Amino acid sequence: MATLVLTAVGSAIGGPLGGAIGAALGRQADNILFAPKARQGPRLKELEVQTSSYGTQIPGVFGVMRVAGTVIWATDLVERRTKSGGGKGRPSTVNYSYSVSMAVALSCRPVARIGRIWADGNLLRGAAGDLKVDTQLRLYTGHDDQPLDPLMASAEGAGHCPAYRGIAYAMFEDLQLAEYGNRIPSLTFELFEREDAVPVTEIFEHASGGAVGGTATQTLRGFALAGASAREPLVHLADILSLDCVRQDRDLHIRDRQAAVAVRTDIVPALSENSAEFELPQQTIEPIGRIPQAMTLRYYDPERDFQISLQRGVRGVSSRGEEVIEFPAVLDATEAKRIVEQRLCHMQSGRFAWSGDVASGGIRVSPGDSFADAAGQVWHIDEVERRFGTARITAHAEPGASSPTEPFAIPGRHVATPDVRTGQTRLAAIELPSLGLNDPGRPLVALFASGTDTGWRRAALSLNMAGNQIELGITAQPAIMGTTLDPLTPHPVHLIDARSGFSVRMLNSNMDIANRTGSPLDPDAPLVWLGGEFIRYGNCVDLGGGMYRFSNLLRGCHGQDEPVPPHPAGSIFLLVEPETARIIDERLFASGDVVKAEALGLGDSHPVTSSVEVRALATTPLAPVHGTFARTPDGGVSARWIRRSRIDNGWKDGVDQIIAEDTERYRVRLFADAALVGEWEMAVPTFALNAGELPVPASSGLTVEIVQIGRFAESRPLQLGPV
Repeated sequence: MATLVLTAVGSAIGGPLGGAIGAALGRQADNILFAPKARQGPRLKELEVQTSSYGTQIPGVFGVMRVAGTVIWATDLVERRTKSGGGKGRPSTVNYSYSVSMAVALSCRPVARIGRIWADGNLLRGAAGDLKVDTQLRLYTGHDDQPLDPLMASAEGAGHCPAYRGIAYAMFEDLQLAEYGNRIPSLTFELFEREDAVPVTEIFEHASGGAVGGTATQTLRGFALAGASAREPLVHLADILSLDCVRQDRDLHIRDRQAAVAVRTDIVPALSENSAEFELPQQTIEPIGRIPQAMTLRYYDPERDFQISLQRGVRGVSSRGEEVIEFPAVLDATEAKRIVEQRLCHMQSGRFAWSGDVASGGIRVSPGDSFADAAGQVWHIDEVERRFGTARITAHAEPGASSPTEPFAIPGRHVATPDVRTGQTRLAAIELPSLGLNDPGRPLVALFASGTDTGWRRAALSLNMAGNQIELGITAQPAIMGTTLDPLTPHPVHLIDARSGFSVRMLNSNMDIANRTGSPLDPDAPLVWLGGEFIRYGNCVDLGGGMYRFSNLLRGCHGQDEPVPPHPAGSIFLLVEPETARIIDERLFASGDVVKAEALGLGDSHPVTSSVEVRALATTPLAPVHGTFARTPDGGVSARWIRRSRIDNGWKDGVDQIIAEDTERYRVRLFADAALVGEWEMAVPTFALNAGELPVPASSGLTVEIVQIGRFAESRPLQLGPV
């Protein structure tokens, strides 16, 4: 700009000599005022590393980009304590969890929406908008009517809290940090300023405040605008994309370089002006060693989740130099390869320079125009020094027949972070019998939870006891759950059902059960809970598509003496495994209470509920079995029975199981015509009365009930008779 002005002023005052002096001064002024600094535009690392430094520049995002942003507001870490366990001599466990609330500035231009969010490289938010971590997320799009954030306003005060209008930012409220080692993770955001590609002319117009228009046809999927001035990123952008910025009348105009090459200006060399003699046009060649042999372009690739990719080009073998270009734009691999090859080709052809004086009386040449010499070589004009009737032109050669063909490139291998839906929570509250070899000494109520999609991991648990909400923390590992596809008919308890079977569809495709063929009496036979009944199965067949078939069943396991009910299709199926059970503290309930549990996962709009009535299965002895009750020859009665243990060791040694109670005791009740006539306590599994000891006449119809007296409760009665 100064070259043109000072040349004209010098020519008006001192003729051609003055014009030459003015042009020299103008070039010096241009070099001082407009020379590019060493740093041009944002570096790619600034868009991938989250910062919180004061004065950090916030880029303006065009199209779609993956940015890290700048933390502009945050609370201190919030610590929460939860206590579990304890009671009856057992130590309690105190667990600590941490959360934070913070605002992250993303763009200094308005945006449309946020897509995915990564935290330490793992998805925090999926493409469908589902959050993988417990938090509340609000997006402020950066428009002029942007309101205050309520959390920030409550912490800072409405009179001291800015709305950050013109800044698009994301607010995380109560972001749980357990997934990230109880520290703030490094976040990156898939940010959409718009859905379609961005014309480069729009970027120039916005960055220049409307001073630069144009007809360039190139577009970008995304671009981050930043720099010490508007000139820096625009020069960087024009250089990489081979664009020309020319003056048209009083306006600056951006256009594709190929458009200028297609329209060529005729030039006529000038030999003299105002008695000044000019030399003939000259051509010079820059040494090949100054031109890089290879070039690497670093950019963002959408096929690799907008991670940094690179494309490399090599032309010639005369130089060992290599140039690395950082381009904060979103490109596909083929487009990036084309840019690299095109720049290498232009740099090599640019070694050839042309300079000379031409007549400018009937034509008007400008930087960015092109012309052809007598040999047919096309030259691109870089500088023009105007005089009264002539002009001094400096140009470089345009690529000729050696121009690269349309390239092909691949982005490289990318292992994408799985983006799976969280789904909805399914909860089952059940009371467990004593499943191990140790006496639990307490009722066992467990909560099992899982999700309808593979992304489900956990949910927050609470109890609703007498109108009070008691927080329990989070669920255990996801349980294997499903629903039955066909009904299961009743069957006598304690007997193997070899005829019936049932099919189950699992809640999601991550639930896998191994195929099995065996007996339900095997020590390793799995235990399932089906609509209130405990069943061990011997056979399991994978039907495919998340469906399984179970058969060879042992019905009514673990002391279920009452007849088992039928199970219609759609009944809840649960594989009972210790690692998936969240045992509830026994101090929160008592035998006979109804435990009402609630679970709330990330994909749930309302809490999911389940309830169970506590019968103290784990602490109640099992009813005696195989009883006999008969008359004795002397007119009395006698009874015998076999005790059972609520602790099952599998009967491995062929002798009686461990008793699991402090002492072996039984209560025997004698009834005559349904009326209680006597009660005795026995220490052995036998009972006898001679005729003289009977409290009623021998002709009465007699029945007997036997219960085992346990440490915590009595068993269900074994009823025998009448005799």
